[in-house]
Amino acid sequence: MRTPTLIFCAVVTVFANTHVMAQVCKDSTIKPRIDPEQYIDHGDGTITDAKTGLMWATCSIGQNWSSGGCSGVAANLDWDDALTTVEQFNSSGGLGGHADWRLPNIKELGSLVDPQCHSPAINLEFFPDTPSATYWSSTARVDDSGNADGGYSIDFATGSDLSPEVTELRHIRVVRSN
Repeated sequence: MRTPTLIFCAVVTVFANTHVMAQVCKDSTIKPRIDPEQYIDHGDGTITDAKTGLMWATCSIGQNWSSGGCSGVAANLDWDDALTTVEQFNSSGGLGGHADWRLPNIKELGSLVDPQCHSPAINLEFFPDTPSATYWSSTARVDDSGNADGGYSIDFATGSDLSPEVTELRHIRVVRSN
């Protein structure tokens, strides 16, 4: 009769250790850097940032836009695959009638960070269902011999920038100059 007790304890332990963290925002203590009114939602899975002039995909690559949200799972890619996936995305028709999407540079990607929030550090009203995870940029990290060995990325769990190894898996969000 000990088996049911062991199974119960194992199930309770699994559920206790797998929790979903909800976004936390500190609106009253951290000054906003991004005015939500600077985002223009086109209703087709694209958002334009009126301040920067950049048009963003609402969803991460791997997710699908539908009814004001993103469904599916954001793709996890190494840096080389991230670059080729954007080419394939454009070849298959792109998004919003545009086929000139690209991986954002580190400064552009950083413009999406909402310092008032974490888990994820992004405005979920305009970028719903964004994983609280790390995203690649197109900005190459150069090694001591001058060769590109990966790209810089931003961890949207915290909003910090990182310099991971090229083989690490990250998400991507595409952008285009408007």
